[in-house]
Amino acid sequence: MLERAIFFDRDNTIIDNDGYLGDAKQVKLLPNAAAALAALRGLGYRLIVVSNQSGVARGLFSEADVKAVNLEMCRQLKDEAGVHIDASYYCPYHPEATVGAYRQDHDWRKPKPGMLLQAARDFDLDLSRCWMIGDQPRDIAAGAAAGCRTILLRDPDHQLPDAEPAGLPVSSDYIIKSLGDAARIIAREGATKPPQPVPAAKPAEPAPAPPPPPPSEPAPATVPAVPVTVPTATTHLARLEKTIDDLVLQLRHQSRQAEMPRDFPKTRFAAIIVQVFAVLALIVGFYHLMTASASLKGSDWHVAMSTLLRGAIWTLSAIFLQVLALTLLHLSKDH
Repeated sequence: MLERAIFFDRDNTIIDNDGYLGDAKQVKLLPNAAAALAALRGLGYRLIVVSNQSGVARGLFSEADVKAVNLEMCRQLKDEAGVHIDASYYCPYHPEATVGAYRQDHDWRKPKPGMLLQAARDFDLDLSRCWMIGDQPRDIAAGAAAGCRTILLRDPDHQLPDAEPAGLPVSSDYIIKSLGDAARIIAREGATKPPQPVPAAKPAEPAPAPPPPPPSEPAPATVPAVPVTVPTATTHLARLEKTIDDLVLQLRHQSRQAEMPRDFPKTRFAAIIVQVFAVLALIVGFYHLMTASASLKGSDWHVAMSTLLRGAIWTLSAIFLQVLALTLLHLSKDH
């Protein structure tokens, strides 16, 4: 069965960046981005980043800087919420590049869908079951051209970093404010077992090359951008009711998690083990004492005394183990 994925733009979608970012030290995750990606991963989607990086073509930074920024973003996501990014694709080309090696209208540059189509081949994806999330109309156009459903992040308080080309289709399935809202929308698609990371399947990022595109990266045929019809008011109302239901279920789940006990102390576990041995020793001791009593009735004094001694030793051992168990239990309460 083909897999599902969610494609993300990088800048102002996952990390905060209003310009050209080539310094890994300046990487800063957007609020709640890591939690939203963790929730989407839990729904069974692969997480793939696709971003235009024309700063390389403009000579502002190198491809090595882009990779360093991507690695730092992945590290922060992993540290904050245990999020695994399956792959990070980027396009360093621009048709008006100042660096000659990058001056071309590459099929990987959004709004073209090249990066999404390449990821579909690398990860065996069903693009009709995938999503594209970004803060720019070019992200939506690339997702629609690849056959994905689309979500446009549009924060009224946040200015777009640069203007989009005239006539670029911007119609998306949803226009929302945050990745958290996107996660709640996509949750209605259903959940599957989270995919396991496949390091060997991670694609190589594009290397600079003059046109036409290098043979190692065959250029897929460009699919014409197809605007997606915006849902009606009735559809929005039904989806809003479903979103409220989803929020109630999530709150119940979080409440159950809050009631779960903390990690079981090691000293308490040791106390339980010692208590078990104390009970066993006490049982063996009583058995020998009863056997000694029976031997005394039969006038077998030698056997009776030997059995009585063993019973006393086992009984004393049981008492010692019981004291040790109580001591360990007391220590576990202190911690």
